[in-house]
Amino acid sequence: MQALSQEQIERLKKEAIASFIKAANAPFIVAVIGQTGVGKSSLINALFNTELKTDAVKPCTMTVEKVVVKGNKGGELWFFDLPGIGESESADARYLEDYKQKLIEADVVLWCLHCDNRSVTFDVIALNKILASFSLEKQAQLMSKITFVLTKADTLSHPAWLLAKLDNTWGMFAPGKFTREILDQKAEYYQETFLRPYSHGIVSRTYNDGTFKIDDPRFSWDTYSIVFQGFMDATTLSELKANYPHYQEVFKRLYQNYQVVPCSSSFRFNLNKLMLVIVNKMGQEAIARFNNFLNDQLDKLPFAKAKEYSNLIVIDPNKNRKLFDLTETRI
Repeated sequence: MQALSQEQIERLKKEAIASFIKAANAPFIVAVIGQTGVGKSSLINALFNTELKTDAVKPCTMTVEKVVVKGNKGGELWFFDLPGIGESESADARYLEDYKQKLIEADVVLWCLHCDNRSVTFDVIALNKILASFSLEKQAQLMSKITFVLTKADTLSHPAWLLAKLDNTWGMFAPGKFTREILDQKAEYYQETFLRPYSHGIVSRTYNDGTFKIDDPRFSWDTYSIVFQGFMDATTLSELKANYPHYQEVFKRLYQNYQVVPCSSSFRFNLNKLMLVIVNKMGQEAIARFNNFLNDQLDKLPFAKAKEYSNLIVIDPNKNRKLFDLTETRI
């Protein structure tokens, strides 16, 4: 075998370095999918202060829309807002092909489900159609990318949500005890419906921020990442935390990747948690690049605006006058 010349060696080095730099600077890709009207565009707008078109009456995302977000340490985060399924059989056939392609390309997929919809049959059928052409191993790999999001949690408006006045400018919504219980039950139900069937091969990955070493065949790790093979439910999480208390934060991050996240774009509820899940799934490099989006401000909104969302107006129809308006009340 003829030895490589010095010129050939140098050229190969340059190509390898160029390839490494290209890979390091490649954008992280997040695809947002789900039925028409679940609030995919509104969710992206709430997370990144973008202005994707939304419409409360008719579908407005008819083609794949791309949103590019710049990281604070270089690199880009590409969000793809995909058309909603459920309009017609012909449209769904086209859109499901887009979904399949983006599921392959994306680092993270947000599958949005309407929080107040108790039927999951349509989404289960759509997911099965998308995955049908893949092997069981590939199905589990693709499912590991998906985070299921319960959108429009504010539609669970009875009983009332809690509005905390943080200062003279900002407020923050939180569900009351009963609403929280409903959200938790819904999240658990969707988790069992969508993720449990793929428990044989699904994996959860998080960044390695220290010395991680445990005697458990379900775990593998290297300098940069930690991987858990299989489905981690609440019972498994509790057992791991009890057996290895030193790594509780690692287990919590891994567990979050399996959680169904209830949120509200209007109330800005749980947006920070959702962003944490997105960035955690993308790994340590994404944490460094996009930590400017990980802050409590995501869950806050102007208090004056918050009062409008929870407003109550009382009128006297006989005298045609307003008796009470929360937005006009000093708090």
